[in-house]
Amino acid sequence: MAGRFTTRVRVVRGSEVVTGGGILLIGALAVLNATNFVFHFVISRDLDPGSYGALGALLGIILVLTVPAAALQIVVTREVASRRGTETGPVIPLAAGTLLAEAVLWGTGAALVLAALAPLLTSFLHLPSASTALLLAAYVVPVAIGLVPKAVLLGEMRFGLVALSTVVGGVMRLFLGIFLVRAGAGLNGAIGASVLGAIAEAIVLLPAMRSMLTEAEDVPPLRARWSDTSSALMAMVGFWLFSGIGTLLARHYLSRAGSGFYAAAWTAATAAMFLPGAVSFIAFPRFVAAGPAARAKAVLLQALAVVGLLAFGAAAAAVLGSSLIIRILFGDDYAASTAVVGILSVAGAFLAVAGLLMQFHLARQARGAASMSWLGILLAAGLGMVFHSTTLAVAVVMLACSASVAGLMLWAAFSSDGELDPSASYVGRDLWDLPEADRDVTIVVPFYNPGPRFRPNIDRLVEVLSSSGSSFEIVAVSDGCTDGSEHSLEGVDEELVRCVGLARNRGKGQALRVGLAMGRGRYLGFIDADGDLDPTLLLPLLELVQIQVPDVVLGSKRHPESAVDYPGLRRLYSWGYQLIIRVLFHLDVKDTQTGLKLVRREVLAEALPRMVEKRFAFDLELFVVARRLGWTQFVEAPVAIKERFSSTISIRTVWPMLVDTLAIFYRLRILGFYGPAVRRRPADQHSVVAG
Repeated sequence: MAGRFTTRVRVVRGSEVVTGGGILLIGALAVLNATNFVFHFVISRDLDPGSYGALGALLGIILVLTVPAAALQIVVTREVASRRGTETGPVIPLAAGTLLAEAVLWGTGAALVLAALAPLLTSFLHLPSASTALLLAAYVVPVAIGLVPKAVLLGEMRFGLVALSTVVGGVMRLFLGIFLVRAGAGLNGAIGASVLGAIAEAIVLLPAMRSMLTEAEDVPPLRARWSDTSSALMAMVGFWLFSGIGTLLARHYLSRAGSGFYAAAWTAATAAMFLPGAVSFIAFPRFVAAGPAARAKAVLLQALAVVGLLAFGAAAAAVLGSSLIIRILFGDDYAASTAVVGILSVAGAFLAVAGLLMQFHLARQARGAASMSWLGILLAAGLGMVFHSTTLAVAVVMLACSASVAGLMLWAAFSSDGELDPSASYVGRDLWDLPEADRDVTIVVPFYNPGPRFRPNIDRLVEVLSSSGSSFEIVAVSDGCTDGSEHSLEGVDEELVRCVGLARNRGKGQALRVGLAMGRGRYLGFIDADGDLDPTLLLPLLELVQIQVPDVVLGSKRHPESAVDYPGLRRLYSWGYQLIIRVLFHLDVKDTQTGLKLVRREVLAEALPRMVEKRFAFDLELFVVARRLGWTQFVEAPVAIKERFSSTISIRTVWPMLVDTLAIFYRLRILGFYGPAVRRRPADQHSVVAG
């Protein structure tokens, strides 16, 4: 077992984050950053401080305008990377023509809306004319054209063409910007150069588009669910608005010259942040393809180390050389900016860390954590209303807010229940790439302080399975027992019974996840440890497996032939809960909670990596996810239940179970967390139903 554990949570080498084509893309982003430096170096000298302050605010808005495109790009990249399956898996052909057309259509619509809002932007930012704001609308269309091919290339980790388009767009913006501004176009020339650079970038990506346009029957179409896109949009809007809110506050509250000094300081402070940003950009598809949560967090730890070193190293350099940096980049006219470069450089470092964490949360579909930048926006807006008299005051506000957001995102990444616990590492997409099962059935027995009935029940289970004629194994999983009950299994045949211990109590669902993930049976099932369900009840389930080869066989208290003897209050709980399930999920299963089930290995291979429940709603989530994935051959079998002398179900567990059930409904119906519904032909399920 130790060997398996090592393969699941092996330490990630730094090279896994930035090697291969990633280095090429980092080089391209370095070129882009260099052209950006030169652009500001020249343009700041050709424009007066007031016009340059307006340029800074407009460039901040451009970042926000690209957010819908970035959100869709995030979703498409995640979809492509997840279909790839592993970081080194084969590239799967994809048809993206329809999605590309939809992106262009939405981009055009957004441009028209922005054009209508041009007078409002002109007034708020004190622009010289509405034509400047109209250029912002023009910027959206080429961005929309290029986002789908770029997203697909990133998801497939083919960074070469993306790198080329990045370099071409940056160089075009630089030279056209210098030419247009010096030709007398002024602020409009600087913004127009950004538009032309985006057009050049889209043109370079055209070759990648050709291979995506054909919607062949054997090629799965690429789709972006609205629930995923809206969640990514919420996070990206929040982050990019948060990134530019300091410049906007300075432009709104300070004098025009003061806003120019702040914009120059912010540009200088974040000049070297392209490197940590590039690491975040490249790490995203690796977060998706990492599989198990522990593996993804290992990648995150490595990326955090790289981003932190780069970001805070650059901040330290900016603090030490702030005067020199301002003088070189902007000249002596911007000497007033020097006072806040150091503060803003540290704020930029925290923002870089927050950007990486946002990418991680989006990759792992932690939507709330990914959107924490909105808290920073509210905090910055509130503090800015009070502290806005000087550039120093606005800079301190940004430092406090960026540090707060980064801290909250970091806490959210590592505070989820047990995700770094070794037991979590057994469950992941790559787990089921195993050799063919070597026995008929695996039975998992989760237990938590079960008392003296536990060992006799295990012995009885071994006896029953031995008489069934099926090859088998039993995996007993201690859910953080404190009574030493796992020691009662000493002396059992280790070829038939394996005992696994979780470090602490995690819930029945998590114990089942661990045990099932270790199983080697063609069917994998579980039975309660307390003995209320006699192990002989497994025999008819095993017969049904041999006759019908169903997807799931489950014991049901509500089967007409069942004989149950348990308290009336528990009957009421059971009846009410099944009614709720019927209403919420339309699940054609009369009893989801009886602790006796057998599931085909192929079903678990697809369902288990998508499941998150760790408590008593594990059974329900298994059925919901399996049916969502097209597995519908569920067979209910009768059970006999004796009076319960003790039970892990009590009035104190009813409320948490209801909450978990509603959480499953929310993930299924609102978030689309479990993916699109799949329809399978009976032949695809390899089912042979008895006549």
